[in-house]
Amino acid sequence: MDQLLGQCASHSIGNANQLFGLMIQTLIAAQCSLSPPDMWPTDYASTALKNGLDEYDFVVVGAGSGGSTVAGRLSEVNDFKILVLEAGGDPPIESEVPLLAFGQQRSKVTWNHYCEKSDKSSLSLPKGSYWPSGKLLGGSSGVNAMLYVRGNSRDYDRWEEMGCTDWGWKTVLKYFMKSEDQQQPSYLQDGNEKFHAAGGPLKVGSFMSADVMKYIVADAAIELGYREVLDINGGSYLGFSTPGGTLHQGKRWSAAKAFLNSAKDRENLNIIKHATATKIEFDDKKRAKGVHFVLETPQGPKKMFVKAKKEVIVASGTVNSAKLLLLSGVGPEKHLKEMQIPVVQDLQVGENLQDHIVIPLFYSYHKTNSLPFDVTQFVSDFFAYVMHRVGPFSHMGALDMMGFINTENKTDKFPDIQYHFFKFDRQTPQFDVIFENFGFDAGINEKIVAMNQDAHTLVVLVTLLQQTDRGNVKLRSSDPFDAPKITTGYFETPTDVKTAIRGIRKFREFHKTQVFRDHEVEEIQIPLPHCSAPHDSDAYWDCYSRSVGTTLYHPVGTAKMGPESDANAVVDPQLRVRGIKGLRVIDASIMPRIVSGNTNAPTIMIGERGADFIKEDYQGKRDEL
Repeated sequence: MDQLLGQCASHSIGNANQLFGLMIQTLIAAQCSLSPPDMWPTDYASTALKNGLDEYDFVVVGAGSGGSTVAGRLSEVNDFKILVLEAGGDPPIESEVPLLAFGQQRSKVTWNHYCEKSDKSSLSLPKGSYWPSGKLLGGSSGVNAMLYVRGNSRDYDRWEEMGCTDWGWKTVLKYFMKSEDQQQPSYLQDGNEKFHAAGGPLKVGSFMSADVMKYIVADAAIELGYREVLDINGGSYLGFSTPGGTLHQGKRWSAAKAFLNSAKDRENLNIIKHATATKIEFDDKKRAKGVHFVLETPQGPKKMFVKAKKEVIVASGTVNSAKLLLLSGVGPEKHLKEMQIPVVQDLQVGENLQDHIVIPLFYSYHKTNSLPFDVTQFVSDFFAYVMHRVGPFSHMGALDMMGFINTENKTDKFPDIQYHFFKFDRQTPQFDVIFENFGFDAGINEKIVAMNQDAHTLVVLVTLLQQTDRGNVKLRSSDPFDAPKITTGYFETPTDVKTAIRGIRKFREFHKTQVFRDHEVEEIQIPLPHCSAPHDSDAYWDCYSRSVGTTLYHPVGTAKMGPESDANAVVDPQLRVRGIKGLRVIDASIMPRIVSGNTNAPTIMIGERGADFIKEDYQGKRDEL
């Protein structure tokens, strides 16, 4: 240290060096305050290893958006004793910083699933569509883009029409509001209070982004006659909007932060981290007795078992919940027999898989106030974030701008396409690494990376909101540590690709606007050698969609909710697994039909509903709403 200081501060009489030292200490303290270890619940693993595990009333498998919510809410009842098993650990610092969200992909804090290759979709993704999900406290709410979007009233009214009693819009709205702690005053006045609430555990705030690309898109949309919607969660479902997000004072506010951190001092709630559930145990009367799991320890993996006196609650996410049920003998009889797994209950687990399919369009643009990457400005921005939680690192650029349209009827109340926007300044550092997360083949990556050297880059995600075709999740083997076999069902029939083409064509109308011309927004034609049809023909866009179409990270539906009359339903409207006692599924996998928007807020709502169902069953009453 003395040698280093001698090179740059040899003439200090002491005060300057003291100030530099103080500045460094302050920065380190500010960094540590981003995610201090004591912010998160204590890991109960060491106690369990030392003393063994007691029986619990409820064992919750997964601490994601559904699991964190239901566990936190159940712990409000002093008479309930709850254990949460989470395969991951505490969120890393990167989880807290909005701009670093996508840097968590392909890491130890995500499940890094790849889907099966198909001859009808994702043709330019050599490994297949990449489906990451969160493997940490908070699950995917700890790695996602934090957008707080509920979908629309018709989504939930359709659930009720399908036989899911008390899941219509009027009912679920109360549960959205139960969680919400809305930070934007305008959403709590002038009639908006019938859609929003303050005081819940889930902070919902503004991204506070002033990215110029947001205004370019918004101005172009208005020029084309689309509405500006101030609150996409407030009853208006068509138009362009900047919704809020699950963040507070420049930091992520995950489901774990909302529901587990607030409950971490309750003696009736224990959490074991780095614990992967491998099987649910049943007695001869088909009652869930408990959960087998493997705990990661410094001495190596250790097999353990925990008993559940009342219920096992599966909340591991759409892929992993299906996988655990199948490993436990709950699923299609034919598939279980193929895997040589004894059949406990023949149900359509793993079927009904849906997702939001995105088709990215690529653009370059020049005339904006955005400057190329500058290392001095980058360091200054990061300093501003670490010290004050402001600046570019506190939001995600243009990502909170989104549009909802109906491609067949512009005045229809409900959308079939959603637009998301990624924006990268010219010469963004490590742009090649960032872009590789899409998983496209080398030719596409090289083209986009090269263009970013000369101009800013805009990626428009044309999002299909209602997948007609269905995929599925199956086991690859009976080994719980084998990756599941995921078939997306993307573009199996022409219906969905036709909707996607309409969505592409609607956005290409933005090319004609004056604001796009003023900023020299130009389409980047990426190399797709197998798409030989004339550019801008329907045949070309069909081929294009099938080549680059991939996931928006919103899989749902593999434990479908439905009435007794629905032979494909896995859980009833109270989320109880059919034909099984003491077993529920409470996460996005229960959605009978995917919602028309981002899925994190709806999954938290499902957690709220599930917790109330349980309280009603064991206490005879629900929480007051």
